Amino acid sequence: MARRDYYEVLGVPKTASADDIKAAYRRLAREHHPDMNRDNPKAAEEKFKELSEAYEVLADPERRKRYDTMGFSAVESDFGPQGFTWQNFTHASDLEDLLGSNPIFQQLFGSMFGGGPGFGGPMPGRNIEVTIRVPLAAALTGARSSISIPVVGPCPVCKGTGARDGTAFETCPTCQGRGQVQRVLRQMGGQFVTIGPCPTCRGTGRKILEKCKNCKGTGQARITKHLEVQIPPGVDTGTRLRLAGQGLPSSTGGPPGDLYAKIEIESHATFRRDGQDLFTDVSVPLRTAILGGEVTVRSLDGHDLHLKIPSGTQCGHELRLKGQGLPKFGGGSRGDLYAIAMVEIPKSLSGRQKQLLEEAFPEEATSRRSSLFGRGE
Repeated sequence: MARRDYYEVLGVPKTASADDIKAAYRRLAREHHPDMNRDNPKAAEEKFKELSEAYEVLADPERRKRYDTMGFSAVESDFGPQGFTWQNFTHASDLEDLLGSNPIFQQLFGSMFGGGPGFGGPMPGRNIEVTIRVPLAAALTGARSSISIPVVGPCPVCKGTGARDGTAFETCPTCQGRGQVQRVLRQMGGQFVTIGPCPTCRGTGRKILEKCKNCKGTGQARITKHLEVQIPPGVDTGTRLRLAGQGLPSSTGGPPGDLYAKIEIESHATFRRDGQDLFTDVSVPLRTAILGGEVTVRSLDGHDLHLKIPSGTQCGHELRLKGQGLPKFGGGSRGDLYAIAMVEIPKSLSGRQKQLLEEAFPEEATSRRSSLFGRGE
């Protein structure tokens, strides 16, 4: 089945505000949840998943900008090889206030999302994005980059327990250490069992006796994470690399989010880039430009390349060195290197040299010869 435009899925225009998009999703999510469409739950589930994928993209300003610019291809890498799944959905909390007063809806959405705050189980941590500046050579050979990321993670003093020395706690008396409590509700002519986080220990299964002084009992502290990022050949400015599980930790015991490294290629003093192709200026002596010959061009990786100069080469002419450009991201043949001929015009000539040139080009007008050699009439 062909994918529909995300704006069309949510029934909003491309100019819709963030609040408009959220309101549309909340309304449609409630309308199309499978358990509210018992006559055709499979179709409702597909519709609900389609709505959630659209909202996951359009609710994120950076993702929305990429989607508006390049369409589906710009956001596919944000999800796994199977496409969008419920593990990719990070906005369940946007429905919590709508569902929080209705335990039945809470239970139904909890089964769909696999749990979460207010939904009876852990949710993954949030994704984070950093920008990495790398030299142009990294696009040719790849590189490794060290980054340091300030994040909020488990307190190193109490090991995330929130208790002094990581030991000043006891088993929660309300849930007996399970972290969850059950409630039986009788509504709509039936009996429903809801499972949610324990209100006493907030799902941890422990009751803190004395709080950790470092994190004030929260179990979370600001730490610095050091990572090595492998940058593959062919990257360009705007390339996003996903490091699974290197994002923010979950506050509810779920898996951590992902880290996205956005690449920014630094400008080069000698080479200019256009996709996989490189451009550089090369000095060509006047004699070589007129008669033809060969000059040396230094490649991006420092090798000397021999470039043939055809006779009659003009200043600004592009000469191609095939396969000496940049590789394609993800594998493939390399682009080309274009050497732009910069013909060297002598600043001064001897009388003999002038005579020989005048004899070689007798048909040229005096004004043109004067312009060439900077000589007035």
